[in-house]
Amino acid sequence: MKVPDKEFFEKNKVHLEMLTIKGEWKRLDTFYDYSTAISHGVNKYFATHTAHRLVNKEGKILELFDSTLLEDVDNKE
Repeated sequence: MKVPDKEFFEKNKVHLEMLTIKGEWKRLDTFYDYSTAISHGVNKYFATHTAHRLVNKEGKILELFDSTLLEDVDNKE
């Protein structure tokens, strides 16, 4: 089994951020596994009903967890 090098992890690093009451994005956590980051972001959104997002190291938004998640759940039922 090949162990990934530091460059691999740095390239795949994403940050989970939460929207504060002041309208600012606050970094909560850093992930190196995208699927884990998605699961954690969805769970945090459903627990708090506060917008969360995943961003890469350049600040580009990769995923947004907001009220549209609730619409998706309602449409599936």
